[in-house]
Amino acid sequence: MRKKFMLILPLLLLFGVSIITSVKGEGSLVYTIEIHGTIDSGIANFIERSIEKAEAKNVPLIIKIDTPGGLLSATETIVKRMLDSKIKTVVWVTPPGRWAYSAGTFILLASDVAAMDDATIIGAAQPRPEDPKTTEAMVGWIREIASFRGRPQEVAENFVRTNLTLGPESALKSRVIELRARSVQDILDYIGMPAASVEQIEMDLFSQVLRLLSNPDIVVILFLAGIFGIIAEITTPGVGFPGVAGVICLLLGLWGLGALEINVVGVIFIILGAALLVAEALTPGFGIFGIGGAISLLLGFMMLGEEPWVEMLGIVIKGLAVGIVIVLLILVAVVRGTKKKPIKVGKEELIGAEGVVIKTISPKGLVKLRGELWTASSSEKIKPGEKVVVKDIRGLELIVERRD
Repeated sequence: MRKKFMLILPLLLLFGVSIITSVKGEGSLVYTIEIHGTIDSGIANFIERSIEKAEAKNVPLIIKIDTPGGLLSATETIVKRMLDSKIKTVVWVTPPGRWAYSAGTFILLASDVAAMDDATIIGAAQPRPEDPKTTEAMVGWIREIASFRGRPQEVAENFVRTNLTLGPESALKSRVIELRARSVQDILDYIGMPAASVEQIEMDLFSQVLRLLSNPDIVVILFLAGIFGIIAEITTPGVGFPGVAGVICLLLGLWGLGALEINVVGVIFIILGAALLVAEALTPGFGIFGIGGAISLLLGFMMLGEEPWVEMLGIVIKGLAVGIVIVLLILVAVVRGTKKKPIKVGKEELIGAEGVVIKTISPKGLVKLRGELWTASSSEKIKPGEKVVVKDIRGLELIVERRD
C-alpha cells in the first residue's frame, strides 16, 4: 500500500501544481483605456469595443477618464453597456487635477469600482439647456444607476438636481466611490489582483477617425453641410457634387448626433457606395460618383467593422461587399474601355476590314467581304485569292489595297 502511495504521490503533486498554475494564470491580465475630452459617439464606440475585448478574455477593464461631459446619447450607450458587461469595470478619474463632470459622473456611477485620484472632482450633471422635464428624467435615471451599483441615491440625485460636486475625500465618505487611487497598483490591490500585468488598449486609426467625425463641433458642421448640400442639389438640375457630398455629410451628422446606430449607417454607406460606383460606370469620366462611392464604401467598412454584433456576420458581409466592389470596379473599367473605342456604323464600320479577291481587280473586280460580294477597285492589279484592305467607300464600291 505504501509503495502504491509513493508511486501516486508524484502524480498528485504534478496535478496540484498544474491546477495552481492554471488558477494563478487566470485573471492575471487587466486591460486599461484612456478617455479624454467630450463624451461622443466615437468614445462610446471605443468603450464598447474595449468591453467586448475584455469580455473575450474575461479580464477586468480600467477606464481612466477625464471629461467635461458630453452627449446624452453617447452616455446612454456607455452606461447601458457597462451595466450589462460580464466583467468587472473600474472607472478611475485621473490624473490629478482632472474631472469627470456631467456625463463622466454617470459613467463613474455605472462602474463596478469607482476610484478618484488626488485633486480630482466629479458631479455637476444637470442637463443643459435646463429643462424641468429633462432634469427629472435624468434624476430618475441617475438614481437607478446608483441603486443598481449600491451607491447612495440621494447624493446621485443632487449631482443632477443641484449640480453637486465632490472631491475624492468627500466622495469616499459619501460612498460614491470605493477608493482613492494614486496609481494603477492601488486599483489592482483593491480588486485582488496585485500581481496582474496591465495592458493598455489603444485607439486604432479607424477609431480615431470615427471619434473625429463624432466631435460635436464637427457633427454640427457635417449636419448643416448635408442639409445645404441636398437643398443645393434639389434647386439645381442633375445629380452632382452637392447631392453626393450632402448625403454623406448628413449620414455622418445623424450618426454623430446619435440619431442612427453605427451598424445602420455602415450598411447604408456600403449600399450608397455600390450605387455610386454603378452610376460612375454609366457616366463619362471619373468624377464625383466614383470618388463619393469610394469614400462611402470606406466609411461603411469602418463602421461595419466597429460594430460588435456583426463580428462574425460582418466577416461574411465584408467578404461579399469586397467581392461586389471588385466586380463593380471591373465593370467600370470595361464600360470605360468600350466608351473610349470609336463608334463605327455604316461606312466607317467597313473601313480597315479585310477581304479576299474573287475576280481580278484591274482596275475593278469583285471582293468577298464578311460573306458578301462587293464591287471593288484599286490603283494596282490584284489577282484572285489575294487579301485586300478596305481604304474607302464610294457609293457601293470599295476602294481597296493589297494587304502587306
